[in-house]
Amino acid sequence: MKSTIDGSITFFYYDDLAEASRFYGETMGFEKVLDVGFAQLFKIYDNVHVGLVDGSRGSMRPAEQKSVMLSFFVDDVNEWYNMLKDKGLDLRPPEEPDYLKMKVLIFKDPEGYTLELLQWLKKPYGQ
Repeated sequence: MKSTIDGSITFFYYDDLAEASRFYGETMGFEKVLDVGFAQLFKIYDNVHVGLVDGSRGSMRPAEQKSVMLSFFVDDVNEWYNMLKDKGLDLRPPEEPDYLKMKVLIFKDPEGYTLELLQWLKKPYGQ
């Protein structure tokens, strides 16, 4: 029997859950689909979610160095850049590294987790 994966959740642990919640809900525009007090779930796309957890109550604790990057494929990185700039984020303009064949926008959330928005310049595999 081969089981399928129906979705995913990436959990981040925060010292200030309220600030992180505002960022992912208001700034990023993701829909909050679950709130159990110490943990919240935001829908990114279909059945892909980011989970925010109060680091004083979750199974892990926030670390000073955030050695993780949450990456999203988007249709228009410039549109995201303009929207996030309008919402007050201090961003560097998107880049187009030759080796990637993508436009890339990298920034941090309120507690230092890295977010990356990627736009294919030429979609691979005939997509």
